[in-house]
Amino acid sequence: MTAAESSEPPSGVPTAEEVKTPVLAPVVSIFVLVGVFLAVLMGAMDALVVATVLPNIAGELHQVNGVTFVVSAYLISSTISIPIFARLSDITSRRNVFLLGLSIFMAGSALAGLSQNMAELIAFRGLQGFGGGGVFPVAIAMITVLYPPETRGRVTGLLSGAGGLAIVLGPLVGSYIVSVSTWRWVFYINLPFGILAMLVLLFAVGPLRPALPGRFDTPGALLLSGWVGSLMFALVQVSDAGWAWSDPRIVGLLAVAVALFAVFLVFELRATEPLVPFRLLKRKAIAASGGAMMFTGVVLSSVITFLSVFVGIVLLHNGPNSTADVRDMIYFVAIPMILGAAIAGQLSTRFPYRTVVAPGLAVAAVAALFLTNLTLTTPLWVLHFGFLPTGGLVLPLIPLGFGLGFSLSGTTIAVQNEAPMAEVGSAIGLTRFFQSLGGALGISLLTVFQTWRFQSLSAGATTAAALEHAQVTAFNEVFLVLAVCIAVAFTFSLFLVGRVRRTPDSDPATGSSSSGSPSPGGEPAPAALAADAAKLSR
Repeated sequence: MTAAESSEPPSGVPTAEEVKTPVLAPVVSIFVLVGVFLAVLMGAMDALVVATVLPNIAGELHQVNGVTFVVSAYLISSTISIPIFARLSDITSRRNVFLLGLSIFMAGSALAGLSQNMAELIAFRGLQGFGGGGVFPVAIAMITVLYPPETRGRVTGLLSGAGGLAIVLGPLVGSYIVSVSTWRWVFYINLPFGILAMLVLLFAVGPLRPALPGRFDTPGALLLSGWVGSLMFALVQVSDAGWAWSDPRIVGLLAVAVALFAVFLVFELRATEPLVPFRLLKRKAIAASGGAMMFTGVVLSSVITFLSVFVGIVLLHNGPNSTADVRDMIYFVAIPMILGAAIAGQLSTRFPYRTVVAPGLAVAAVAALFLTNLTLTTPLWVLHFGFLPTGGLVLPLIPLGFGLGFSLSGTTIAVQNEAPMAEVGSAIGLTRFFQSLGGALGISLLTVFQTWRFQSLSAGATTAAALEHAQVTAFNEVFLVLAVCIAVAFTFSLFLVGRVRRTPDSDPATGSSSSGSPSPGGEPAPAALAADAAKLSR
């Protein structure tokens, strides 16, 4: 870490490594991990479970139009809420803010299950997404406080793998629920798991309040909501509702988004306690992680979606086994992703961040290139001995998922350990916001791109074979864009400096020791913070 990186405000704020974390009893540590993991997994699974039952929802409510907003409403509101909850966790109580987000998510789940029409369901999904957006960043901030550096990498790897596990379980849970009950239980099932997670955290850990409380940036939150909401709504209307880019409503929404973003950026750069601390991007590890996460966010939100459509509709033509084959194909991405995230969590405690993240993204980028030459005769899988994949579409998916898992875990651990302790929630929220925004922009713009390319390529087609060729070519070009996005993320990862420091007694950038004397900024020194944290955790 350079001197420039360590000289940013607020002065005297210790990094995550400088603060000696409270020691949790082994049994309590396990309960805390289970509670946090349940909450993160529940939030990660929700969108996938709901997407599986959208046809059932549209059929029962007799409203096909607007059904895509059931998914996009969650996406938009969660993108807005990520930095809001992250900042609140830094200035009030990490545990209580986590429980607040979880409570809002559960309330939205209950109300969504009670919806009587599509408008109510979309509104309650927005409420649910607002609460869900705060679950992961605040969970990582809590882990930073509760676990020492050599342990938190492993725990963070496990939590990062929850996204891959959600891809595996989501479609299974959704399809099973509608086979034995009504789609409403897709939302109700969140309640017992959420309550269990809340009870565990309520009794296992203290409030985890910061040494010095701060102020919440209300104008920043309003400006953020305005520009993100306007941008996301415009993209959703173009990609899902078919509005033209030249439509006055789209032009107006995009103009409002640009204007509000400009005001938001100027305001946040001048604010003393901003909602989104852009100054943290002066730290190379955080800036590099944020850039990598934004472009991997594009890939994570899009690759499963476009692969599912390509396999289910283009290759299998919605055949009788298409749903099962798509599900099995997804496993070849999701399971390696889970393993990659878990292994990266282990390796990040022993090797520099770049050494873990960059090779994973390099492997993923090369693997993604193999998805750019698909044809109508490409087999889903070629298996030897009945289980060992040696060819077909799924073969490159294994290293693709594995490499993305390395990036998911490694970048999160880098931000977690390089951010000032007082702003670790905001730092995680900042990079997670980049990832969510990249995902929202990516899937919307790529949907528009795929449609446009198919229309251009099929303009002169006169046969069914020509139309199918145009469709395959359009998907190949989408996968090429995703490969480029991974390559850009890899470039960012080359600037990912630093490593987890096992000795939290001093900051190598400043040489300050963990004594109990006040720091130059007037805040308690790391030892004092550690003592406070130990008291709060009891």
